[in-house]
Amino acid sequence: MPTSKGERTAHAARGTVPRSRRRKVVETFVVLAVIVAVNALCSFALEQYGSLSSVMWSEYRAAAGERVDTVVVGSSTAQRAFDPQVLDADLGTATFSMATPAQQLDDSYTAVRQAIEDHHVRRVILGVDYESLSLENWAGSHVAFARAKMQGEPLPQAVADYWGLLVSPVFFGRADSLCALFPWGYNHVKLDPGSVADNVRERLSGDNTLEAAKVVNGGWTYYGRGYGNYDDVIDYARARESTSVALHGLSDFKETCLDQVEAIVRLCRENGVQLVVVVTPRPAFNVLAYGERYPGQMARLQQLVEDEGATFVDANLLHAETYSPQDADFGDGEHLNRAGAARFSRAFATVLQALDAGQDVSSLSHSYGHWDQYLASIRQISAVASRLDVGDGGDVTVTAQTYTGTDVQVEYRFLLVDKDGATTLIQDWSGSDSCNVPRGSRGKVMVCARQVGSTADYERYCMQGLPH
Repeated sequence: MPTSKGERTAHAARGTVPRSRRRKVVETFVVLAVIVAVNALCSFALEQYGSLSSVMWSEYRAAAGERVDTVVVGSSTAQRAFDPQVLDADLGTATFSMATPAQQLDDSYTAVRQAIEDHHVRRVILGVDYESLSLENWAGSHVAFARAKMQGEPLPQAVADYWGLLVSPVFFGRADSLCALFPWGYNHVKLDPGSVADNVRERLSGDNTLEAAKVVNGGWTYYGRGYGNYDDVIDYARARESTSVALHGLSDFKETCLDQVEAIVRLCRENGVQLVVVVTPRPAFNVLAYGERYPGQMARLQQLVEDEGATFVDANLLHAETYSPQDADFGDGEHLNRAGAARFSRAFATVLQALDAGQDVSSLSHSYGHWDQYLASIRQISAVASRLDVGDGGDVTVTAQTYTGTDVQVEYRFLLVDKDGATTLIQDWSGSDSCNVPRGSRGKVMVCARQVGSTADYERYCMQGLPH
């Protein structure tokens, strides 16, 4: 029978709640409890255990009682470019790498602030690349970074860190601010039974995050002081798909990203910390792929950094006598491998020594204002790529594109490669960068390039698939 107004008033006077309202409250709490339980279960099973962000923060906390006077921050290009032990052997410093995959600039700021607070560091190396300034923030990296920092923190600090994440410009007022409460939605393993089972097994194994990371990140090796790397070597035959432009697109630097760099510069200046902003090395073809946009945009970053009193170095523009990478130094189009990082770190130590001696290190590099001099300094074929064009009548043309300096003369040869690997010459060595493919051809066209006067079979090549 319905509850009368008098009865509801009587319930209120006795401090009781009608059964229907009480039931709604209970149901609400039950639903919330189920959501929390499911979220916890999904986080346990799906959130990656042993992420490289977790490794960095756990190793950083383990080094709490050690001397740290220099830190490296930035994304994976910074993480895989600087070997702390090589730097320290030449400089007598104590370096720790706080760089992590996909680390956003505001997370780099957080790392720098923490290092200043904990260790009173005297030098910060901020490693950046073109995409550090041109891409939108990836919410998943913020969640992974914040969650890793929270592990091992006192509860009040952990809550404060996560609250700061939720109200940050990346999340606040967007759907991500709700999704951030479900971290497994961002930082999850591959959603297949095998990967999920491996992730759960690692959590239950008792392994620490470092040991788990070695399992999760196949081929990755940890060398200490926050630094780990791979031994992969880039396949230059796949250069076109290895360019950052192909992977991420091409856009101008974003003002929000430049503002974040400026915030790091000011944080360091206010605390008497030397800041060195470094554009990390990559194969020459992956600089040339940006065209004139590269010097135009990078000059904006350089001006901001130097106007604020910090040091700027583009490692791609260093003169050969200071740094000259080898082909096998790169793991892919954006990252150095272990051997490449060791070689670059030794070279960069000489730059820091010159800086500490009061020298103007800008003299060690080509300048964006004289981009033609940088282009002329590239004396080899960095890579060759190809394009396929099909005419209205079905005629097929393959055109080569070489990534090289302005003074390099190139010749090309085109071979038809069938499914068994047998080759047929279509067009022998010549200065022509295009070739008409015979009608009815099947397989792939091997595009070979070498410098005029060379007797090598080729210096670079790529494979172009044909339509069937």
